[in-house]
Order: sequence, then C-alpha cells, then structure tokens
Amino acid sequence: MIRPRAAAVLIAFAVAAVSLAGCASATPSAAPTVTVTVTPSSTPTPSPTPTVAKTATFPTDCAAVGTAASRKDTVDGMTLQGDGTGFVRPAPDGATLKLGCDWIEGDATGILLLISEATPQSVTTAVAGLTAQGYSCGVARAGNPLCTKTVPGGMGTPDAVETIYARDNAWIFMSAVNVDGGQLLSDLAVQMWP
Repeated sequence: MIRPRAAAVLIAFAVAAVSLAGCASATPSAAPTVTVTVTPSSTPTPSPTPTVAKTATFPTDCAAVGTAASRKDTVDGMTLQGDGTGFVRPAPDGATLKLGCDWIEGDATGILLLISEATPQSVTTAVAGLTAQGYSCGVARAGNPLCTKTVPGGMGTPDAVETIYARDNAWIFMSAVNVDGGQLLSDLAVQMWP
C-alpha cells in the first residue's frame, strides 16, 4: 500500500517528467563540444637572494676606535706604544693590517688591537682553523663568529684574553691583559658595520 504522501511525490515527479519531455526536440542533437585549451601557467620560482658581504668601514685612528665611553673605560688611561706591526697573531691568508693599536699601562695591563682586511673566503677559512689553535668559538652580533682564548701569563704576569671577531672582509684581533676590552670591541663592530 502506497501512503498518500509518497503517492503525491510520485505524481509530482511524473508530471514534471512529462512536461519536460515536451520541451525536447524530435531529432536528437549532438551535445555541444567545448574545447578547453590549458595553458600551463608558469609560477615564478623564487631565486635565492645571494648573501652579499658588507664591506667594513675600517677605522684609521686609534684615538677614534669604538666610542668615547668604551675608550674611557678601557684605553684612555693607557699609553699608545705602537701600531701593532710585527705582532704574531692568527690572521687569514693574505690579510693586510689596516690599523694596529698597542696600549699599555705599567708592566701588566694593556690592549693590543689589530684590525686587518682579507677576502671573505680567507676570513671564513681562518675562522675554521681557530679551534685547532685552542680558541673557543661562538656566535656574536649579526651571527658572526667570535672566538676567544686565554693565554696564561708567565712568571707572575696575568693571563691575556685573546678575542677574534671575524666578519665579511674584516678580521679583528684583540689581546687584553688586566682589562676587559669587550665593550670596546662591541662598539668597534658597530662602528665598522653601521
């Protein structure tokens, strides 16, 4: 037995089918053809942006290294003894000394600062060899290597702390005895790479 509601639905479908059948043409027509041409869209592939080494601005005067405040806290009470020429220190192959400053006070306090220029590749290669020379290396400002080593003093003299900051085409060597040269070095880096 068909329920009245189901019967009404069937009748409605039948009427709709008959009505639509009258709209159809007597001769079947071919279905319209649609031609779709797919043109592959080229999505631009982002090319890696090369990292361009910044060229350092090398200071030319020991009295202008870092900031006035960091010089006051480290070297202002010391005597500038020389230009650093002839000091043996780790340096990249082909490095050229741009500025050397050797400050001392008395017999047991001083800072030797040697700022050299080399190719970025030579700087990178030299940094890679520092751990074999006893340096401990980490990452400093702007993601560049900062390496340190304590050199024991002899016969009652204090230890020296050697610090190397390497970036792009610059190599900064600092040896500090009885004074903390960290802020001077930090300010120097800001000065060289503004």
